[in-house]
Amino acid sequence: VALVCRSEGAQLAAVRLLSSHDMASERAPGVVSFSPLQTYSEEENMMREAVKKYAQERIAPCVSKMDENSAMDEEVIKSLFEQGLMGIEIDPEYGGTGSTFFSSILVIEELAKVDPSVAVLCDIQNTLINTLFGQLGTHQTHLHKTL
Repeated sequence: VALVCRSEGAQLAAVRLLSSHDMASERAPGVVSFSPLQTYSEEENMMREAVKKYAQERIAPCVSKMDENSAMDEEVIKSLFEQGLMGIEIDPEYGGTGSTFFSSILVIEELAKVDPSVAVLCDIQNTLINTLFGQLGTHQTHLHKTL
């Protein structure tokens, strides 16, 4: 990320402020570059790459047909569940991956690069539906039937 400072005073102030936090460096006159605010763990990078590959191989070939039909392909939905992408934060005891909310965001981001509709479906499942089951469901009445 680069910030272009139009005046020399603004440039010096930005460099002074940000370099005191070790976040920026000056590469060219008037341009300040920032270090990324987020770096990914090895596990997060592996997840991003796996979802990227899955989305390219499994979802991308279906996008045109789903758009033409204005409907989600049932096999795509089934494969999202099979890949564990519809239960990212769900405890493994109930068939989920037991991962984090941030992992859900990474998955949704990678899916959206291929098909935003599939990403929204995955997002709603992970952030709304699964949360409700987790908060309101009991093992006997809901959870064992959903995953």
